[in-house]
Amino acid sequence: MENNLNISFTGEYSYSIDQKGRLNIPAKFRKALLPINDRTFVLTRGFDKNLLLYPVGEWQIVEEQLGNMSSIRNKHRNFVRSIVRYATYVQYDGQGRIQIPDSLIKYANIEKDIIIIGMIKKIELWAPQELSNFENNSQALDPNSFEDLANDINF
Repeated sequence: MENNLNISFTGEYSYSIDQKGRLNIPAKFRKALLPINDRTFVLTRGFDKNLLLYPVGEWQIVEEQLGNMSSIRNKHRNFVRSIVRYATYVQYDGQGRIQIPDSLIKYANIEKDIIIIGMIKKIELWAPQELSNFENNSQALDPNSFEDLANDINF
C-alpha cells in the first residue's frame, strides 16, 4: 500500500463528526498520504450526494483536467464551476481530524455519522442514509453490469 509512486485508499469505515464538524481520518488513510501532500486534502462535493476527499497531488490532476475544458462552452464552464466552487483545502490536525465546512455537511445530509470509503486515489464521505438510498436506487450497479466491468479490468 505504502510506496513512493501510488496512493491507495481502500476499505470502509464508520466514524462520527464532533460538535465542531470535525472528522477523524482513519489512520490507514493518513499513512497512505504521501509526505508531499503535507497532511492536506481537498474536500469538495461529490456527484452522488456525497463528499470527495482528494490528496493535494490527486486534486492537482483533477484541476489540470478541468482546466483543459473549454471556457467558452456553457456546459463546460458550469461543470468546472460546480466542482471547484465548493473545493476547500483541509489539513488534518495532530489528532488526525479535518474540519468539514457547514455548507458541505448540509449538502451531503450529514448529521453525525459518516461512512468513509476508500476509492483508491480519493476518499468518499457519505451520510449512512444517503449511501443506503444510493445503493437501493436503480443507479447502483446491478450484477450483470458488475460482471461486465469486472471482465473489462481482467480480475
